[in-house]
Amino acid sequence: MSSDKILLEDDDNAMFGDGEEEEEEEDVDMALPPTTSVNVKDEGQSTMPTNGDKVVDSTADTTAVADSSSTLLPSLNTDSPLLLSTTLPANSPFPHHNVGPIADRLRNAMNRITADPTRDAEAWQALLTEAQSSYRTLLPSLYKLKNSQMGAAAVVDPEAELIGTKLDWVEGCYGALLHNFPYAVTHYVQLVDMFLRLGALTQDEEEQCGTASPAMIAMGTSALSNLALTTTDQGVAVTPASMLLHADLATSATERQKMYDAKLDRIFQMCLGVNMDGSPALHGEVQTSQTIDAESAATSIDSARTVMGGLCKHSIELWLLFIRKRTWDASRAAAVEIAIPPPPPGYTPGVAQVSVIHQQYEESLRSAYRQRIDLIREKVTQAYETALEFGAGFAQNNHLIWKRYVNFVKSWTEPVNYSAAAMSLASWMPQGSVPVLPPADPAHDHSTSQKQLAQLRTIYQRGVTHPMTGLDQFWQEYEAFERSHSDSLGTILVAEWLPKYQHARSIYLERNRVWTVHELKGGRLAVPPVGCNVEGAVAGVLTSGMGAMGGTGAAGVVGAGDDFGGEATGGAGAAGTGKPLSDSEYMAQMEDERVVLSKWRRRAGYERTNPERLSATDHASRVRASYSEEVCAFARHPEVWYEWSQWELLHGGSVAASTVSNSANTSDAQPSNQGTASAAMITPAKAGDAKSGGNAIRAVAVLGLGMESLPDSALLAQAQAEILERHLGGESKVACIKVLEQFVKRSPTTLGFVLLQRLVRRHQGVDAARSVFSNARRTLQVREEDLSSENEDGNGVSAATKQKDGINKDETNDDGDGKGAILPQNRM
Repeated sequence: MSSDKILLEDDDNAMFGDGEEEEEEEDVDMALPPTTSVNVKDEGQSTMPTNGDKVVDSTADTTAVADSSSTLLPSLNTDSPLLLSTTLPANSPFPHHNVGPIADRLRNAMNRITADPTRDAEAWQALLTEAQSSYRTLLPSLYKLKNSQMGAAAVVDPEAELIGTKLDWVEGCYGALLHNFPYAVTHYVQLVDMFLRLGALTQDEEEQCGTASPAMIAMGTSALSNLALTTTDQGVAVTPASMLLHADLATSATERQKMYDAKLDRIFQMCLGVNMDGSPALHGEVQTSQTIDAESAATSIDSARTVMGGLCKHSIELWLLFIRKRTWDASRAAAVEIAIPPPPPGYTPGVAQVSVIHQQYEESLRSAYRQRIDLIREKVTQAYETALEFGAGFAQNNHLIWKRYVNFVKSWTEPVNYSAAAMSLASWMPQGSVPVLPPADPAHDHSTSQKQLAQLRTIYQRGVTHPMTGLDQFWQEYEAFERSHSDSLGTILVAEWLPKYQHARSIYLERNRVWTVHELKGGRLAVPPVGCNVEGAVAGVLTSGMGAMGGTGAAGVVGAGDDFGGEATGGAGAAGTGKPLSDSEYMAQMEDERVVLSKWRRRAGYERTNPERLSATDHASRVRASYSEEVCAFARHPEVWYEWSQWELLHGGSVAASTVSNSANTSDAQPSNQGTASAAMITPAKAGDAKSGGNAIRAVAVLGLGMESLPDSALLAQAQAEILERHLGGESKVACIKVLEQFVKRSPTTLGFVLLQRLVRRHQGVDAARSVFSNARRTLQVREEDLSSENEDGNGVSAATKQKDGINKDETNDDGDGKGAILPQNRM
């Protein structure tokens, strides 16, 4: 079903249920079930959201400017890694969501999401389609939101306040989706584009988000009102307004815009793994240059994120938005750091200066603008290089960033019309002053042309070696570029790079025969496998009947009298509808999922052969990008994470991979022989260095990220414990036991306790294994008589771990007659 048609079908559409027209009058407030209204505050509530370290107090004088603007602030959820709301908004401020057929459909979609938030992709698509449609209706009025907070005596406009509330509702829908699907790249792009549009300060920045029509400009509105939400070819050159930007305008962002900037920075850190300055992102309590060993990567999700970086680095759209944000930040920083000197009396721009004072001022003016343009170009160039370094050059649609990079460098010597930009910025200048246009600077223009020549040659030569769409045209541009500067030198360079271009072209054609983007269905939401229900039903106990390779077993809660998971309620019903699938429908869905997964495996297998003949580091980045793109679409399939971790362990780019691959494949190796791996294999990663860390560290980090999405996967927990046990020595024995102990705490299952008991028996002896067994009986509640009030910690912690903490207690054991007996620890 097309997402554009979901909200437009008749009331009898099975997507949203039927027979509920009579409930429309009762659902005017669009109230949701109580579970979705956790973060919703009453209008009279005095606690306001935070802005960084600043807390806005609404109990102060209501006539103050700070109070009047704080009512327009969106919430800043510091409990979420993305600073976004994690629950669906309870009430919609849009009138058409309260009455009429759309209200009924939207209510049913939100109720379906509340009932099954991780599986019902159709309901999520319906909700986000309506949220995007509602956002488009706000575009012609966005300028009112910015104008309402301008000036020293800004007063809240009720209409602007309503617009802010509507934007918060749209943002809340995206936040709830990204909380349940943290790797939904398409929706990240939509949300970042919206935040950038709302954070624009100048007309040039607004036009980069959508070109304003002459009629809009004549009416006094801004480019924000343009309905074009994507402008792939704009924002290339350093605009005149960014050069003439005054410090007052550069620091005029409203509190709402500052919050959008903070959320943008966090999204880029989580998705791309980089800070806005281009350095690798650090998460949580991780500090710069901190060493991250395997135990930290296994037990801390922040350490795992720091080691692996963002998992959405394959998204060219996100990288282009990152570069746009970086360009804006560079322009604003240049305006604040490099002030333009005011003109002396009698200075007339654009004419030959006779006075020595005027000549000196003009030279200082040239120097200031020269520093500004060099600073902006340097930071934007760093943004492009950051994107290429972190994998954008290997991503799908990589031709967009290569061509954008070339066009940006070409714009260095293009003529610029500063007069029109000065008119648009005049209202932001201090009272009684106008922007001072930069004088001609031939010397700087000449040096810029020389830098441009070298930079363009470097970009072209790197770009022609990458298989991409439009490679033939890109090569023709490079060939014309070289011959236009020197025919003899151009002939030599073209002949040198021609074989590399031809090889890249052949790989591009071959890759299209192996797999296509359409076959992979990369934009899908990462729902659980077909027929597998991952939600527990009793007391929050999360169990799963999923097999070792993520099969289709049902999930259930282990109850009294059972030593296995029962069948999940609902079975293999249609996604989120509660309606059982027929056998033919179920088999068709299973087959579709199998085919898509086989396409992904075929792609990964092809990339592992290194058809481009890349270096070890670049080849690892290429393969890693294919796996990260796969887990974004199948994050709830444990076999995908497992396959990625095994590749990282055996072939992830470390020089030690070849020396340990044979021993790693020996599953029956003795524990005494498992600590002989090469030092390079277990080299700790260094925070802030994206290329540091051995294969084992990265493999453990991948499994840690996988268990964030699949906390009840025994496959991932056992694989992580096995890596720690096999490849690391000393404290790794405690670390591998700790991994399984944490697993049985969050997902107590028979399989988990069996794996933990075997591991503890191997390293800590029989008494510790019996302690695990007794804890398993109490936790799983196999029989009523197994429940004992003595020593009932129910945590699955081994006896050796308790003794290490100073705890030495007798354990409950079964004497075989069905009754619990207290036995000494040293008794067999």
